[in-house]
Amino acid sequence: MEFDKDERKALDSLYEAILTLKTPEELHLFFEDLCSRNELCSMLHRWQILELIDEGKSYEEIIRELAPENKENAQEDPEQTRGSRKGKGRSGTKVSSTTISRVKACYNNPDGGYRTALGRLKGDNR
Repeated sequence: MEFDKDERKALDSLYEAILTLKTPEELHLFFEDLCSRNELCSMLHRWQILELIDEGKSYEEIIRELAPENKENAQEDPEQTRGSRKGKGRSGTKVSSTTISRVKACYNNPDGGYRTALGRLKGDNR
């Protein structure tokens, strides 16, 4: 992504602010202030997709895994299962195959940010 000089300076300031936060709770409070619920859910879904891709899950498995938590009810009612092919994130927003594809493309970039963060969480040197 390309940003002009002023935007990049502002982004660097935002990143520096994020780096000052020390606990998941501090980060939660910060991102709750910074993002709308939908924006935060979009980031959450991408992270969930990333973790499932890293586990070797297929598109269909990812869509099923991120389906609404009331799966039991949906299975009992055929009307609810018809529209559920795309899957939904746990917050109820749709998780599309386009999003899965984009996350997978970024995941496959060995120099990307997803690889760095995921590798550090797993304790390896990706």
